[in-house]
Amino acid sequence: MKNKYLIIVLLLGLAGMFTMQSCTKDESPTPVVYKAAVPANPTPADGAVVPLDGTSYTLKWEGTTTTNWDVYVNDELYKAGVTGNTLAITIPHGGEVSWYVETKDANGIVSNNITGPARDPWYFFVNSAPDVPVLTAPADGATNFSVVGTLKWTANDAEDNGSLKYDVYIGTSETTMGLAATGLTTTSYVPTILLGNTKYYWKVTAVDPHGASTTSLVRTFTTGPDVAPYVGDYICDEPAEDYSYDISFSKGLPNTIVTKNYWNSGWTATFTVNLTKNTYTVSSFTADAGWIIVESGTVDPATGTIQGDYTLWKNGIVQETGVHTYTKKLPE
Repeated sequence: MKNKYLIIVLLLGLAGMFTMQSCTKDESPTPVVYKAAVPANPTPADGAVVPLDGTSYTLKWEGTTTTNWDVYVNDELYKAGVTGNTLAITIPHGGEVSWYVETKDANGIVSNNITGPARDPWYFFVNSAPDVPVLTAPADGATNFSVVGTLKWTANDAEDNGSLKYDVYIGTSETTMGLAATGLTTTSYVPTILLGNTKYYWKVTAVDPHGASTTSLVRTFTTGPDVAPYVGDYICDEPAEDYSYDISFSKGLPNTIVTKNYWNSGWTATFTVNLTKNTYTVSSFTADAGWIIVESGTVDPATGTIQGDYTLWKNGIVQETGVHTYTKKLPE
């Protein structure tokens, strides 16, 4: 029995030692986490568009470091050991500028502003105005330009060449040029406001997607004769049928007038006017199935009167010939 009690006492003693040891305070030191200064709040703001104004731009950022900053521009070290939070850089042309700031503290921890899944640096866009547009057609001082001729020019922009838009100004004097077209995406324009035998002044403004614009020099041209005397409301007399009807002409392509009520039948016919000889022709065209018509004659610019001979075929057989006299209606 004595041995049994001795074993029990020994076991209780060991248990007490383990219990005392488990209650001992852990005095291991707390790990120190070192973190370098992270630059933030850039100027220019991330994604900003700034005008090309000289060549110097000041980069600014926030952040405190006990060492210095290294500044990278367009993936290359621009300047190492910058002591403050600003740096002037030189940008000689427009375009996107990417940059980031990096530091390494006394504990060897490196940090910078490159964040996000794509690991993108800050960036800003330096926008230069478009080059001055060059007016190419008609030539400066051109004469006999068609009243529905095409104005043409060239333009270029270093950053947004494919995204320029154009405003066209036209007037009868340099001081009265008005906006004839805006927001054009092509480098040509066919005006619809020109009159015959008139001198015009014109210019073009190129506008980039960021609102910067440049305007061309002013150029001039003078239009040739116009079909304007033959545009308007008429009475068509057809003696062969002892018949008359209302008809109207509008300006078409160069030196043409168009009616949509030819022969009082809702047919569309184009009259090509020779403004030098004061003649006109209606080329052979099919009015309805089997019906073909031609017409030609003279025009009078003083009165607007149009008169000519016509021939009407059906299935190759002449059905009628005669004279059409188009007399311009007087204003009421």
